[in-house]
Amino acid sequence: MHKFEQNIAVDDEISPRIVTVTTEIDGVALDMAKFNGVCFAIQNKLSADGGALTCNVAEGTNSTQFSDTFLATVTLAASTDADQFDTVEIKAPEMTAGYRYVRLEVNPAAGTTTQLAAIAMRWSARFKTGAAL
Repeated sequence: MHKFEQNIAVDDEISPRIVTVTTEIDGVALDMAKFNGVCFAIQNKLSADGGALTCNVAEGTNSTQFSDTFLATVTLAASTDADQFDTVEIKAPEMTAGYRYVRLEVNPAAGTTTQLAAIAMRWSARFKTGAAL
């Protein structure tokens, strides 16, 4: 039997913050070598000022350089969920050959005021018989 943390890894992708500028916010680089998928859970609490967030999932061959061709893009206005969470999921086969890392990049639209946080859950670990992760 495997422990929970061997089957899924939970990472603090973007620490909770108040966003009032249009500067891109880059999440933590996640190594996908031992996992078959990742899901980003984005908590978006837009204020009455409105605005939107464009969330991109970028891939890279290393932990510091990421492609401008995104695996997924979603634009979030005020969340319609009661918990104000939205998700974006990527599976390993969607990644470009030779790319190993992913991260969430968030671009607020002009005039956006929001509270933002995101976590990443890497799942479906790639196990080797008799070896720990």
